[in-house]
Amino acid sequence: MSQGVAYLGPSGTFTHQAVLALRPSADAAPVASQAEALDAVGAGTASYAVLPIDNSVNGVVVPTLDALLERPALSIVDSVVLPISFDAFTRDPSIEPHVVVSHPHGLAQCRSWIESRGLATRESSSTAAACRDLGPGEIGIGPAICGSLYALHTVQSAVEDNAAAYTQFALVAASTLPHVSAAGDGDDGLLVTILPDANVPGILRRLLEVLEQRGINMTNLVTRPVPATPGLFVFLLFLSGSFSADDVTAMQEEWAALGATARAVGRISPLAELAELAERP
Repeated sequence: MSQGVAYLGPSGTFTHQAVLALRPSADAAPVASQAEALDAVGAGTASYAVLPIDNSVNGVVVPTLDALLERPALSIVDSVVLPISFDAFTRDPSIEPHVVVSHPHGLAQCRSWIESRGLATRESSSTAAACRDLGPGEIGIGPAICGSLYALHTVQSAVEDNAAAYTQFALVAASTLPHVSAAGDGDDGLLVTILPDANVPGILRRLLEVLEQRGINMTNLVTRPVPATPGLFVFLLFLSGSFSADDVTAMQEEWAALGATARAVGRISPLAELAELAERP
């Protein structure tokens, strides 16, 4: 198996920076989508995939979660949080700009700067793609690395509205087992998916009572539809705490008794706690 890392490209994205933080010595291969990155791991052409999973401004990254839901043979084995800062670039500063181009999250996080200049916006598949493909009269918003990577002129640095924005990135590997130790090792956080057998009144409340009875805090809850079964939903629970393999098994058994199948996707510490750690000197 390759020891490389597939990541959501192109080169110069924040995800690329996360690869350097998580596996700095690995061969990094940019791909076009979350699904393609995970498929590379499933096929054995990459050992890992690195994907964005949560953002402190815009919330969870739904395409990443959906791609993970469709691939139960993969799990999250590590994560990193990075501060997100955007620079504004142009290819030719002599041309008056008329539009700002970036990923939707980038545009959202720099809205005040954009609106103060009265510029239109256009969405791109990624911040790096926006900068790489800049045309005349366009301003690209992306990571600072894009300036040197794509030979661009910096219009202004740090144009984001919120200087305390962070994104969490997941390191995914081929594993069907929850990434927990036998006795619990003090690592915080677990992402669990729960699929009820049927959509019946009160099912979510009963499922969450399992956490309440154990004193487990849920930091986020995401609901996603099951495409093959209209009207049925899978719940993604972001949990905070220290979990052993026995803890996970016991919760799975309790949820099964309530008519639901649970899967531990892996370690994923709460974004707020990771951001707090990242700010410490």
